[in-house]
Amino acid sequence: MKRLAVAIIHGIGSEKEFFSIELKHRIVQEYLKGDPENRMEDDLLFHEIYWGDLVKDEHGELLKQLDYRDELTYKGVRNMFVDFMRLGLSYRKGSDSGLYEAIHGRIKESMAKFATHRHVDTDSTPLVLMAHSFGSVMMSDYIHDLANDGADLSPFESFQTLAGIVTFASPLGVYSAHHDDFHGPMPKVGKALEEGLQDRAKWLNFYDKDDVVAYPLKNVSEDYNQAVDEDIEINVGSAATSWNPACHTGYWEDKDFYKPVAKYLGEVRAPHEFWKLS
Repeated sequence: MKRLAVAIIHGIGSEKEFFSIELKHRIVQEYLKGDPENRMEDDLLFHEIYWGDLVKDEHGELLKQLDYRDELTYKGVRNMFVDFMRLGLSYRKGSDSGLYEAIHGRIKESMAKFATHRHVDTDSTPLVLMAHSFGSVMMSDYIHDLANDGADLSPFESFQTLAGIVTFASPLGVYSAHHDDFHGPMPKVGKALEEGLQDRAKWLNFYDKDDVVAYPLKNVSEDYNQAVDEDIEINVGSAATSWNPACHTGYWEDKDFYKPVAKYLGEVRAPHEFWKLS
């Protein structure tokens, strides 16, 4: 039986390892509810792409230094803002920080590890990418760079079996508009994806209108309008965060997000002769 692989990369405000464990459980639970007679937990393979250790903790020390009177409010939001500023300034190809290359190296290593899973066929296993926040910028860069640097990678590792994209809390719209050298949208359908599954691949972009980092994508350009199937406005976060910018980290545990994601994975994994292959 063929599996559907799901790679999840984090972004700003979620730099702890094992960041997606609860999200995975929620998605699987909803996925099984969609067709309990025919679906199994093993239908889906999840894998984290973690890069937070390459940058974490530095901003915390900076904030302590700046807030020497211990009077600044909204410290959680300030942490996120400093994170975004630091990444925006240091994550540039060829910059002295080397962060761009370090993160791309981590993505490559992580996908190589995912490719060793006993249920992954590196030539054909369909892959859905889920990218949070600045992770969507990183993955967009990485996938486009593979056009020149991915010759030694398997179709799975080089996202040639891509079967859809889910971006959430993404600043791609702002990033693309303010970087003249930024490329066009990521391809949502890999060249090596089973032909019978290609029509199922979608790019769904989720955002909360109170999340100042997240933006719709379809109106960025005509290319994005064609690439992105739907901008989906949702309300995420707790009673304390759902109405303000702190909701940026609230997607992971909110049903407004994980329920439609589970539904989409069910659509990709819907009955087809391909899934019956061993």
